[in-house]
Amino acid sequence: MRAASSRWRLTGTFSSGSGGGNETRLPGQGLGTFSSFERQSRQVHAVTKDHRMTNAPESLQTFTRSASVPDPAIPRETILSHPPSTVCELALGNAFFPTINTPPVSVLSVFGADQLHQCRSEGSCDLPRAIKENTDCLVRSYRNLHSNKDSNEWEDLIFRFGHRAFLCVDENRVVGYAGTCFEAERLVREFIKNYAKPKVASGGSFYLIKQGQNDISTETVSLSSDTILGQEALDLHYGGEIVEWHKDFSKKLLTRNYGLSIFEGLPGTGKTFYLRHLMGVLRESHRFYFIPTSTMDILSRQDFIGFWAGQRRIHADRKFVVILEDSDAALMTRGSDNREQVSAILNLSDGMLADFLRLQIICTINCSARDIDPALLRPGRLICHRVFGRLDYAQAARLAESLGRKLPQAHDYSLAEVFAGQDTDEINRPRIGFAA
Repeated sequence: MRAASSRWRLTGTFSSGSGGGNETRLPGQGLGTFSSFERQSRQVHAVTKDHRMTNAPESLQTFTRSASVPDPAIPRETILSHPPSTVCELALGNAFFPTINTPPVSVLSVFGADQLHQCRSEGSCDLPRAIKENTDCLVRSYRNLHSNKDSNEWEDLIFRFGHRAFLCVDENRVVGYAGTCFEAERLVREFIKNYAKPKVASGGSFYLIKQGQNDISTETVSLSSDTILGQEALDLHYGGEIVEWHKDFSKKLLTRNYGLSIFEGLPGTGKTFYLRHLMGVLRESHRFYFIPTSTMDILSRQDFIGFWAGQRRIHADRKFVVILEDSDAALMTRGSDNREQVSAILNLSDGMLADFLRLQIICTINCSARDIDPALLRPGRLICHRVFGRLDYAQAARLAESLGRKLPQAHDYSLAEVFAGQDTDEINRPRIGFAA
């Protein structure tokens, strides 16, 4: 997503009445929710302790005084005949696509404090054809040019199909804005009907959580259909007992609202490989979110809970799974360097906050579970603890044969070594994971 730079001075005027009125500038007023533009008897009052009025005309200063102050000499009728307007700086607003709670600038500049309704839907649409057939309605676009690709990607589009009818579109979702909820829904349904791409066989997907300076967002990562394994393939990769364990674990994720699962194992033993399979199996019922190791501190951000509350409102029919890969440091017995992260995981996986957010957390670790904070292993919080081990030679050779390879004799192999097709003494064991 492309957000407006804080260097831009995008301003819009939201008038509370017609005709020439007084005007109040609110320095640094950013875009939050529509509480910034509340109307009271069609007069806008947006003065807070952080936003002081500057150069306000005398009539407006008098109008905004406390009720305990005596009435001014200017008759009230004279004041109300010239209702003030509010000028807000939109520097923090997105130019190309909305955030969860904030419409883009082009939408806000039209609706202001008037009735505004939003409708969202997920799905992939044919953006080049939509642009070709609606060029005159395209008011915003963001495109990536790739020197090593024949085709270039349209990422964020805003169409304006009427004075108060907007559609924000990217490769995975459509968001409509209109003056009524019915019109917003009609815009979205009609666009999807005309431009939705035909469904193709695919695996699951996950949502990469990204933290910006002012918000938390996600980026969709789609997986190929070959990441979903059949029972025979599961047996080949992990051994026969994995099939029954997988059925039991999937059932727990379907029935439990929240909890913690820990996948333990050395690098290359197939923890992430299995998670890709799980994402495909549960793609209709669950949404999987991935937090990279480098951004693990996002767990203790103040707006992290607000992000999940927003996701829950949008996807109320789904269960959420949060994946923390290589989370050894975050799960270790609490110390000065990880106390906030451990506390955050404890609160998200059990307790009153877990009742509200309903997050299932899966952590992968390379260390032993004996080294992590004991509170994380408490019965009731822990859904599952599984150790992913190396394959003995017989199991590894059977998997290699199915791949058309032959392995040298060795004591054991990791999945990474089997796929690489090298002797364990020659291989520089690769790291297999979401970042690989």
